[in-house]
Amino acid sequence: MRTLPLRYAPHPGEALDSWQEFLAHKLHCPFTDVLRALGLPNRDPALAAPVLPRWTTLAAREELAAIAQATGVPETVLTKMTLQPFDGHAVVILTERRQVHRQLLWGRSGSRFCPACLEESGGRWQVTWRLGWSFACTRHHVLLADRCPACGHIPRLRAHPRGETPRPGLCASAAPGTGPRPRRCHHRLAAAPVTAIAPDGPLSQTQRLIETLLVAPDRAVCWPLYGPAGAPLGVVLRDAKCLGALVLNHATSTDLQPMAPADVLDQLERYRTDPLPTTSQRTPDTRRVDRHSYFAPADSAATAIAVAAAIRVLQAADIHAAGSAVQWLTDRVAATRRQLHPGNIVGLGGTVSPALEAALRNSREAQIMPVARLRHRTAIHSTRPPADQDVRARMLPTALWPAWALRLSPRHPDGKPVARRADELLAVACLLVGNATSIAAATRLTGTTVSSHNVSTLLADLTRRDDCTDVLHALILLADHLDTHGAPIDYHRRRTLFTPAPTSSTPRSGGPCRAGCARTTPPAPRTPNAGSSRS
Repeated sequence: MRTLPLRYAPHPGEALDSWQEFLAHKLHCPFTDVLRALGLPNRDPALAAPVLPRWTTLAAREELAAIAQATGVPETVLTKMTLQPFDGHAVVILTERRQVHRQLLWGRSGSRFCPACLEESGGRWQVTWRLGWSFACTRHHVLLADRCPACGHIPRLRAHPRGETPRPGLCASAAPGTGPRPRRCHHRLAAAPVTAIAPDGPLSQTQRLIETLLVAPDRAVCWPLYGPAGAPLGVVLRDAKCLGALVLNHATSTDLQPMAPADVLDQLERYRTDPLPTTSQRTPDTRRVDRHSYFAPADSAATAIAVAAAIRVLQAADIHAAGSAVQWLTDRVAATRRQLHPGNIVGLGGTVSPALEAALRNSREAQIMPVARLRHRTAIHSTRPPADQDVRARMLPTALWPAWALRLSPRHPDGKPVARRADELLAVACLLVGNATSIAAATRLTGTTVSSHNVSTLLADLTRRDDCTDVLHALILLADHLDTHGAPIDYHRRRTLFTPAPTSSTPRSGGPCRAGCARTTPPAPRTPNAGSSRS
C-alpha cells in the first residue's frame, strides 16, 4: 500500500474521524479519496444503508493496521483515537454495529464541543467529547456546546459526506429544508454561544476528576465508599448515572444552588421542561420514555449538575456519610408520595453497586420502622436485602445469654429493665437480623411466648433512647457471628426435647420434621377404662 504524500500528526486527544477529515482538508481532496488511500471501505457492510463505518467508535485491527501503514502513526496511538479504550468503563459499545449502547453508562451519539478549542486547534475534535461524561472544558472554563446554533443539529451524528472536501471548524450537518440532497450548514462552530463556569467551582472540579479517571479507565477507583480494594470505573459511573437520574427527576433548583450558578440552573430548568428538541418526531405519549432515567441528558448543563451531585455522594467518607449526603434526594423522592422503604429505594435509579445500595438504605433509616432497621441491617455498613435466615433459630436460646442480655437490655434510671423478659425479646430481635420472616414466626422459632407487640415495643425503645444507639449494631454483629461460626448447641433440638409442647414452626433449613420431633416427646400415661376389671 502506498503511503500518503503528506503526513500530519494527530492532535493530542483527537478523534479518528476528525483526523481523517483534517487529512482530506490538507490534501484538498474529497473525503472518499483519503479513505481509499488509507485502505478503508466506503461503506459499512454490517448496515443496510450505504453509510461509512463508525471508526471513531470502534476500528477493526486490520483497519488500524492499514491506517498505520499509510500514515506512519502507530496502531496504539490510533486505538486511543477511538472509544475502544473506554468500552466497558465509560461507555458500552455494540461491537457488531459499532454503536454506543445509549441506555448503558449514559452512552450518546454525536459529539459536544468547545468552541474555543476548535478555534485554537483549527477544527480538531476531541474523542472524549463523544462521551456522556464530558460536559465542560476545564481549559476555557465553559460548558460544552451541544448543538450547532444555526441548524440545531448535534454535530458528528453521521460521517462526513464522502464526495465533499471537509472544512474543519464548520458544521457538516445538513442545512434544514434543503431537500433529499441537502447542502451543508457550514456554520462556524467557534462562534457558538456557551455558558461560563467558575474555574474552581463544583462543576469544573467534577469534570477534572472525571478526566483524571478516564486517563486510566481500567484502573480501580479507590474511594472510601467502595472499600480498600476500590471499584471498577464502570461501576462508579453506573452509580453516578443512577444518582444523576434521581437528581434530574426529583431535585429542585433550590437543592442544586450550592453546585451551580443561576444561569446554569436556568439552562437545566429549560431542558427539564422538555428534554427533547422541537424537531423530535416522538409523540407526547412516547416522550416520557426518553426522560432522564434512561438516556444520557442531551444538555451539558443537565449532565454537569447531575454528575456533580452524584459524585458528591460517591466521594463520602463511608456508607453512613453517603447515606446522610443522599438523604435530601431520597426525601425529594418521598415527597412525590411514592412509597419508599429500604426494599424499593435502590430500584429508583437502576442497578447500583452494593456500596451505594447500602447508602441508599441508610438514607431512609430515620423514616423506617425499627424492625426494618434490623431486617435491612442499616446500623452497619453491610446493608443488604433481607433473606431467609430462619436456620439461625437453631443457634439461639429462647432467652438470650445472660452476659449479652445484661449489657443490651434497656433500663430505667433506677436500674430496672424497661421490658419484662427482655432476654427473650432480644433473642427474637437477633433472629430478625437480615431475616424476611415475620415477628410472629420468629417468636415461635425461638420458643418464646412473648407477643409480636412486645418485640416491636422493645425495638422502638431501642431506637428512641440515646443510650441504646449501639444495641442494634451489637445484635447485627452477633447474628453475623452466629451465621459464620455457628453455635456449639442445637437450641432447636433442646427445645424440642425438653419443652412439653413442641414449637409449631421449625427452621426451614433441613431441620427434623414436626412428626419426628413429636416422637421424642414422652407419651402421656394411659388412663384405665372405666369398665375395666382392674378398676
